[in-house]
Formats: sequence, structure tokens, C-alpha cells
Amino acid sequence: MQVLSRFKKKIRWHHVVHGGVFLLALVMWPVLGALDLFEAFYEFSRGHEDWELDELAMLALLLTFALLFSVIYQGHHLRRIAAEREALSARAKANARHDPLTGVLNRRSFLDMVDQVLQAKNSHGERRYIAFLGLDKFKHVNNLHGHEVGDAVLVEVAERLKTEAGTGGIVARLGGDEFAVVFDPLVTAGRAERVAQRLVHEIGKPLVNNKKDNVHLGVSVGLVTLRADDSATEFMRCAEKAMHMAKEHARGGFAWYDAELDRQSLDREQIASDLREAIANDEVVPWFQPIVEIDQNKVSGVEVLARWEHPERGFIPPAVFIEIAEDIGRIGALGLSVLRQACLQAKDWSRPLTISFNVSGVQFKDPALVSSIRLLLEGTGFPAKRLIVEITENSVIDDFNVAREKLEELKELGIGVALDDFGTGYSSLACLQNLPFDRLKIDRSFVTGISDQPQSQKIVSGIVRLAQGLNLEVTAEGIETLEDLAYVTYLDCNRAQGFLFDKAIPEEQLVAHLEKKWLELPTAPQSLSKAASKTRN
Repeated sequence: MQVLSRFKKKIRWHHVVHGGVFLLALVMWPVLGALDLFEAFYEFSRGHEDWELDELAMLALLLTFALLFSVIYQGHHLRRIAAEREALSARAKANARHDPLTGVLNRRSFLDMVDQVLQAKNSHGERRYIAFLGLDKFKHVNNLHGHEVGDAVLVEVAERLKTEAGTGGIVARLGGDEFAVVFDPLVTAGRAERVAQRLVHEIGKPLVNNKKDNVHLGVSVGLVTLRADDSATEFMRCAEKAMHMAKEHARGGFAWYDAELDRQSLDREQIASDLREAIANDEVVPWFQPIVEIDQNKVSGVEVLARWEHPERGFIPPAVFIEIAEDIGRIGALGLSVLRQACLQAKDWSRPLTISFNVSGVQFKDPALVSSIRLLLEGTGFPAKRLIVEITENSVIDDFNVAREKLEELKELGIGVALDDFGTGYSSLACLQNLPFDRLKIDRSFVTGISDQPQSQKIVSGIVRLAQGLNLEVTAEGIETLEDLAYVTYLDCNRAQGFLFDKAIPEEQLVAHLEKKWLELPTAPQSLSKAASKTRN
């Protein structure tokens, strides 16, 4: 813009200078005539013909005409250049406001327009609705058909959006495979929903024929109401959130922005941020639940369970923060941190209890898992024979060969390996057949209340006999009553674990319980054992 302005000033000065020259010539012509300078020049040239002054005069006249032609030509040329530059400037302005591929508004222009709508809304209080659209799996189109076809798809999508938006609607491409439609001020919420449904239907039709087959795409639409107290930035966040809600809950459909779900999402994001720091500072700590040797009625080991007390929120449920740790890629660091703390604490206990530690499916897939545990044991000085790694069926089912190799490496270190939550998966028997476990834990869903559940009794009885045939030790989880304990005792389970003995407790309580509470464990009366025998028979 500054260059064009300077160029226009240059043209104006060019016109002023040359115009002044011609104006001076016109003014001087009659003055020269009045002073008879032409006649004087003629007489002088006749008296000095050898000077050839008439030829010089003719040259001056020709140069004057040439200068006149040059001025006219240069003026025309400069005006043409100015017009071309103005056209380029106008085109540059248009390109700055529009997406060069599809021709619709770009993100910057869309945000400017949202600001204008918000200002108008503050003044007039009108309601406006906007659809935020994300093409589903558009990346696959580029990977499968190439970027040329991908670009053609985006152009066709923009055209269909303009058709559905109508004359009062505005379409913008926000980047990549994301678009937005600003509805006409007269559009109601119900009509906005109907348009959103049409958008899903229209974009779901075949888009581009790439000489082989048509390209099929889906679209997820988030609907949001412009609120007078929103900023453009906050509005965009809500609109994108609505679109992602549609992808998560109604892929190939539409969803309105939900403030409560958004609050929960923001809450989850804040917890995730705090969790990263908590893991780094060892603020997620181990708690311990006793595992009882049934025939000796004594605590022989503990299961390590992660607990996190947030400084502001209090205790965060493990089901919440463990899932978040997996989502943000920190489950491995969390697991190793908790295990390291547990090993450092357990090596100084008065009794050499085993510690059982559950490895998540995500953590088990880490190629460095075995080496990380080996280094941890070396660094803490905790005996490998006192560590039992518990693994669920879902952790190993993807590739038995890889799982077998890892389990064998763990056992070579002296670590015990247990199949956790046995009976809840689809391939529990395949796990026992293909993998070198040395113990299994029966899931609590089969054990809690077993005395009143004939089906669970048969299942647990079969599991115990199967384990005994394979020389596997069995731990029954979920022991909450003396009746539960009596039944698994009768079935010859090796170990029991559950609230009947104790809940998970921190290390400082464990040290005290080792000296008193855990020395006086509940036992199933003989009468209950006989009742369990009768029930089984």
C-alpha cells in the first residue's frame, strides 16, 4: 500500500512538472510575439547564414514536438501502470481475506466477521448461530488419492456449503479440513439444526470422481450460539469443542455446544496438567492392600495401588487419573515412579513381604519395560524375587510372541508374573496356554458374594482345578465376607485378597499393621466351611 501511494504521488508530480512547462510555453508565446523577437531572430539569422540558425530553430521545434509526444505517451503509460497496480492491490486485499483454494473467507476474515457480529449483537441483542464443520478422516483421502484429489474435494465441499448456507449465510475455510458457516440472522435454532442435517447428508454424497471411484467422506458439525459476552477467541474455542463433541458422540452428525461437558473437559485438562507435575515430583504415591496366605492365615504380600491426593481437589480416583495418564502418554512414568517408591519402602519392612504391581496395557507395550524394571531394582536394591508383576489379558492378547518374550525376560530376572482379572476376557485360556505365567488372580466379580451365586461357584471351582492342573498358584480377589473366605478356602485357593482383611493403606499405617492388626486376621468358622462344602455338593 505504501509503495502504491508513493507511485501515485510520483505520477502527480510528473503531471505537474510537464503541465507547468507547457503552461510556461503558452504564456511566453504571445510575449515573444509582442516584443517582435521572431522578426529579430529572422533578420539576425539572415545576416549570419553561415551559422545555420534556421536549421537549429527547426531542430528545436522538432524537439518540442517530440517532447510533447513523449509527455503524452509517458502520462498514458504511467496511468496504465497505476491502474495495474491498483488492480494488484485489490487482488491482494481479496486474497488476504479469502482462501486461495476454495475462494471462501479465510480464518482471519472469519474472526473479523465474528467480532463484527458480536458488536452488533451487543447493540441489537439478535441471536446468531454458527456451524463449525470438520471432515472425518480427510487425511485418508490425501494418502489414498493424492493431494490433487484432496484439493478438488475441498473445493467441492466449499461449493456444497455455499449452496446450503443460502444467500444470507457466509462460508469460511478455517484451515485444513475445517469449515464454518455463519447463518443468516433470521435463521432459528431449529432451522440451524435442519441445515446441519442437510450439510451432513450433502457432504456424505460422492464428492470427486478420480477416474477409479468416487471419494466418500463424512462430516461432523458443531453448532454454537453467539453470546454477547463472548470474545471471538472464546467463541472459537466453544465452536471447536462442539465439533469435537460431534466427532466423539455423533460422528457423521451434529452436536450443540454443551457447557457442562466443556467444563468437564477443561477440568480434565487441568487435572492432566497437574498430573504431569505430580508424577515428576513423586506426588502419586503407593498404597498397599494385604494378600493373605490362606492355609497359614498370614499376610504374605501386598498389592501396590497408586493414590494421588491433589492439593486442592483432594483424592483423585485412580480410575480417573490412570486413564488420563494413559491419554497424555505418562502412564509409564507414573508406574515406574510408584514402583520405585514402593520398592524403597518395602525393602526396610520388618517382614519380607512380596509386592504385586499391576502393569497397564499401554506400559506393557513399551519396548524398554523390562530394562526399566531391571534398572529400577538395581537402583533401589529391592530383591527381584519379592516382586510380582501383574498383567491383564488385554495387555498381551495383541501379540502372544512379543508378550511371551517379555514375560520370560522378567522371569529370568527372578520376578514372578501373574495373570490378573482372570475370567473377564475372551482369551483367558489362550493366555494360559501360550504364556509362561506362574500364578493367576480370579477377578472379584466371580468371588464377591460367591456363597449366594451358584454360577460363580462353578466358574471359580473350574478355574481353581484348571490352575492346579497347570501348577499355577491362585489368588481370589474381592473377599469381603467370612462366607466368601470360607468358600475359596474350601476350594483350596492359595491366597485371598479383599476388604475383609483390609483396604489399601499408606506405608506409615502398614508398618503399624504388620506389628498388630495383620497378626490377627479373620478366619472362616468351621461351620461356614462345612456350609460351603454342602453348597458345592
